[in-house]
Amino acid sequence: MPKILLFRVAPDLSASLLSELARAGYDVAAPESADVRTVLQQQPDLILLQTDVRTLDCCGLLTQLKGNEATAPVKIILLADGGPLERSRALDLGADDVLSIPFERVELFARVRAQLREKAPDDRLRLEVLDAKRKEHEAEAALAAIVTQKETGNKRWIALGVVAALAVIGVGIAVRNAQVSRKSNASLVLQLQSLRSQILTQDQLLERAQKSREAQSLELSASVSKQLEGLRAESADLRKQISAATGSSLADLDSHLKQTDSRIGKLENESRIAQEIVRDYSNSVCLIYSIVGFRDRKSGARLMFAGIDANGNPLVDEKGNVIVTTEGGSRPVHLHVFGSGFLIDNAGHILTNHHVLQPWWHNAVPVPSEAFEPTIESMWAYFPEYETPLPVRVRGLNEDFDLGLATVDLPKSRPRPVAIDQQAPISGSPVVLIGYPTGVEGILARIDEPTLKQIARAAGNDPEGLVQELGRRKLIRPLVTQGHLGVVGPDRLVYDAQTTHGGSGGPVFDASGKVIGVNFAVLSDFSGSNFAVPISRATSMLETSKRRADADLGQLRSAQ
Repeated sequence: MPKILLFRVAPDLSASLLSELARAGYDVAAPESADVRTVLQQQPDLILLQTDVRTLDCCGLLTQLKGNEATAPVKIILLADGGPLERSRALDLGADDVLSIPFERVELFARVRAQLREKAPDDRLRLEVLDAKRKEHEAEAALAAIVTQKETGNKRWIALGVVAALAVIGVGIAVRNAQVSRKSNASLVLQLQSLRSQILTQDQLLERAQKSREAQSLELSASVSKQLEGLRAESADLRKQISAATGSSLADLDSHLKQTDSRIGKLENESRIAQEIVRDYSNSVCLIYSIVGFRDRKSGARLMFAGIDANGNPLVDEKGNVIVTTEGGSRPVHLHVFGSGFLIDNAGHILTNHHVLQPWWHNAVPVPSEAFEPTIESMWAYFPEYETPLPVRVRGLNEDFDLGLATVDLPKSRPRPVAIDQQAPISGSPVVLIGYPTGVEGILARIDEPTLKQIARAAGNDPEGLVQELGRRKLIRPLVTQGHLGVVGPDRLVYDAQTTHGGSGGPVFDASGKVIGVNFAVLSDFSGSNFAVPISRATSMLETSKRRADADLGQLRSAQ
């Protein structure tokens, strides 16, 4: 029997809904406390939350519920006063659905059923994820046991799918933060188990690019341009209705039209602001591409594929598991990870995330077992309009906030550093996010088919060569999304500008064209809760780096 909680619902409405939902076969309750603890105790399938969208009084609770791994699957329907403007705002805040008060009971019940139907396959997937996670731990334990035995002769360690999948290209950096939902990690486990190696044939490359293109189209379906297109169509339809309306209906239609036109004007202004930011700073946002290898913590030996077959694929055992070893081997096991960063000064400082510069931080990417130590084999920054990648040097890693500082040697025709805004941002204000969501796959998705085939032929089966070829053709360009700030806290900003893995480390701009935060996390399948570290938290890192640079320069001059 599905369980439904009523949060903050007015007494009269609550009493009627309790009886009607109970008669409909639901287990329903209206607890006094409306918080995460109550949800964890009650474990509902759906919440009906009454709110005043204009005051954003539900924003904090929505963020907490959707940002918690245990409560994120719960469906939330907002019961809000107002019309289309308030309903659209409620959806932007992260609700799964919204219904204006007053409403028809039959419509509410239909929406409840629809949300529960949508939740059912997600529940099944979560059970599969838990089972996959259990198998992953078993695989790691088995690998660790084999390593501990130190058997003589040729060692062939079966990584049971986990190590094999470490070599896949395009697994952008998954979101990871100790305080953020680990839902993405569970999804990554499933993805890793289904993939086999770092080798992509030309056909596979084209197929994955097409899938990325389709996924990207779905992700951006709620973009500003789409919203404007819908609002303009709505405005035109309202004008037609007004021309034939009379009496009270004319007044209602006229009010609706004014609201719609107001939203169009607001979105057009925000779109203009975004275009200016893109013009000024898109070339300042770089793709950070890292190759991670693994070494035995005791011997220092590299983790390698035991061999390669005639088609260039890693050898597998009779069960289809890739065979790896630390004795000999044909090719190192590598993980290719992607993130974003942005230039903050003319000295070549790049601000990004800790987990971009150290991909295994907080388990952002999987490690075969505790017996192996992840190492950065290489790290490059690719700036738009520049053919040659720049080697990245790590300068600082913040353990309290997901922030990282690096440097590159800039070319003479250097990109323009971003401007930073130290003033506290305002909730509800527009934001623009620039980055490289899905890493290289997002870039491939925007390339026309003939060019993509040329790149596939040139790169062959080499992932690193693929990225280099994209850079040589100046095809590495970031994506831009728009949204609004929801929660402004001392340690994080919450906003609804859409992104996904690989977008970590990208700058969040305010309407003045200045950076107010560093994107560090995205809650999958929930566009209302993307997170950034406020730029003020990076100030101390920048000051420390400058002091070190000045000290190094002083020592160099003294030595001369």
